Amino acid sequence: MNHTHQPETPVNTTPGILYSSASSPHCFKVSMILHEKNVSFQRVEINLRTKEQKTPAYLAINPLGQVPVYEDEQGVHIDSLVIMQHLDKRYPDPPLFPADPETNQQVLEWIDVSSTTMRDVSHHLYWQLLEPPADGTDHAEVTRLMTLGYEMLEKMERALSKNTWLCGDISAADYSVFAWVYGFARFDLPSSWDAYPHVHAWRERLAARPGVTASYQVKGRTFQAFLNDKNT
Repeated sequence: MNHTHQPETPVNTTPGILYSSASSPHCFKVSMILHEKNVSFQRVEINLRTKEQKTPAYLAINPLGQVPVYEDEQGVHIDSLVIMQHLDKRYPDPPLFPADPETNQQVLEWIDVSSTTMRDVSHHLYWQLLEPPADGTDHAEVTRLMTLGYEMLEKMERALSKNTWLCGDISAADYSVFAWVYGFARFDLPSSWDAYPHVHAWRERLAARPGVTASYQVKGRTFQAFLNDKNT
């Protein structure tokens, strides 16, 4: 059975704060899960290009100087996996981390793959193709990264040929992987979906969920405006 039920009204009374960047897939997946669980929250945009995450004001919130950060009545939660697990424990409907230990381990493994290999493919292709270095694109590196990306799609195709979602029911694994695979299209990865029909169907199912439109490249209020209000 797939968990697709969403509460009709937000389940929290005091909105949390998501410090995020519209360009970060890690923030994208956390935002999608907040929407999936219908949790009301305030989004604050951290400008990574101007190194706003390294300013004293932000380091006071997260000494690691990274996004995302989620803050609620229960404290400040750093790291996307920690945030997702916190949200799943606090708002268990729908459950996105399985109770079964073996299945939950599979979810964690997919999240790890998304945060390492898939992240590397997306990140480095961006800096090779969309904003190439001053000395030009390293085409050998692009080939290596594209090959790795196709290997990831093949791994997904094998898993999704057996289940509708990566680990049985929809889970945090799907949102974590989707956050990176959704952006692969910027690099024409894949050039055709013919060899990946199950991945394509999975991608379309997720892309149709309202939390995607509400999260993808969406900016919150500026950090400075947030600080100004907080200090008045």
